[in-house]
Amino acid sequence: MAAIDLTRLNKQIEELKEVYSQPAEFRKLLHETLQFYHRYAHRQHKDSVPVSFMRVYDMPEQILPQVAYGLSLKARQDASETLAVVDELWKDDHFEARDLAAHLLGQVLLAAKADVFERIEQWSSGPLDRAVVNSVFSKGSQRLRSEDPQSWTEFVGNLLASPLERQQNHGLYALSLLVDQSHSDQLPQFFRWIRPFIQSDQTLIQPNLSQVIAALARRSPAETAYVLKEVMSDTDGSGIEQRVRSYLPYFDEQLSEGLLSSIHMHQKRTKLGL
Repeated sequence: MAAIDLTRLNKQIEELKEVYSQPAEFRKLLHETLQFYHRYAHRQHKDSVPVSFMRVYDMPEQILPQVAYGLSLKARQDASETLAVVDELWKDDHFEARDLAAHLLGQVLLAAKADVFERIEQWSSGPLDRAVVNSVFSKGSQRLRSEDPQSWTEFVGNLLASPLERQQNHGLYALSLLVDQSHSDQLPQFFRWIRPFIQSDQTLIQPNLSQVIAALARRSPAETAYVLKEVMSDTDGSGIEQRVRSYLPYFDEQLSEGLLSSIHMHQKRTKLGL
């Protein structure tokens, strides 16, 4: 791959800064910049998994992070200006525009955190591409997670308590990221939050729930295994057995054997109608 001309790229970033106060013009110039690096003759491997199922530019992977980094300081200088750019980019049907929108939102100062929460909640209430979900909850929450973790944790809890299954699902994804960064004192709260989801056979939430279980098992394997056994003892049907069985790879041999034993006991109890 040919080396990127950083001098030229930095000049293009400076041009984006010059129109930052004009969201529509900024969006137009962003596309012109990304199109400049689009590899029209490049052919993806037929078995490669796309970054996103939205429209995507085929560019060297360092281009978008470099653009985002170059705009970070600008994004922190004026919240209202940045929010206007974010809203404009979010209307776009390209992954790169939404990914950059999430990054810029994550740079907004805490003085405008209510606006940041409002956008993440609004975005999470609609259908999102998997890659965009990652951008929203890893990049869009960056300042909140680092500077106001309590408010962010409360927000995640509110998503999990939402009556909308889609928001619950996004809340589980956010929780899977939160577990690794949280104090161990918060783990009991997280176990309480996910208990009804472990009992549920909702299909949509299972991949993200599995990520939460994996994260909890990394932080506190014995406690996670204990909670799974406890939930299984309080839940009827074979569905819970299948779910817990899918979590076995997250534990060491001893804990896996204990969970497997609990699964077998649950199967016997189910057959006996107990």
